Amino acid sequence: MLTPGRILFLTLLAVAVVTLVLMRVWTIPDLKEASGGLDVFDVLISGYSHDYVVVYNDVLGDEARALYLGAHRTLDTLFAISLTGTIAVSAYLLAQRWSLVLALALGLTPLFYFAFDMLENAQIAAILYHRSATVEMAQAASRFTISKAQALRFAITVVLFVVSARAFETAFGPGEKT
Repeated sequence: MLTPGRILFLTLLAVAVVTLVLMRVWTIPDLKEASGGLDVFDVLISGYSHDYVVVYNDVLGDEARALYLGAHRTLDTLFAISLTGTIAVSAYLLAQRWSLVLALALGLTPLFYFAFDMLENAQIAAILYHRSATVEMAQAASRFTISKAQALRFAITVVLFVVSARAFETAFGPGEKT
C-alpha cells in the first residue's frame, strides 16, 4: 500500500535519480570537456589542492563557468535536497515502529551531509564567481567536500544498519512459526 510516507520517499528518490542522471550525462561531461579533462569539485571526495582550484579556475571559460554556476549548481542543489530527503524519510519509515524519537533522530542524520554540501557549493560558487581562490578558500572548499562525503557515508550506513536490524527482526523476532 502506498502510504503518504512511501509516496514522499518515492518522489524524493525519483527527483534524486533524475537530477543525478542529468548531471552525469549533461553538466559533468560538458564541464570536464571544457576544463580539459579536470573533474568537477563535487566528485573529488578525497579533496583537492589550492593548485587544482587555481588550474581549474584558469582553464574554465565563460560559457562553462556559467554552466557550473547555473545549471550544474541548480541540479547539484536539487540532488542534495532530494537525496537528503530520501535518506531521512527511509530512516524514519524504517525505524518508526520501534520509537518515534529514534526514528526522528535517525531521520536527522543526513542533514549533516546536506549542510556540508551546501557549504561546499557556496564556497565553490564564490571561487568560480570571483575567478580566484586564496589558499584558505581552496582548503575550506576541499574540507567541505571531504566532510560531505564522510557525512553521506555515515547517513547511508545508518539506513543500512536499520535495514539490517529490520531484516534480523523479521527473520528471528518473536512471532508465530509454522
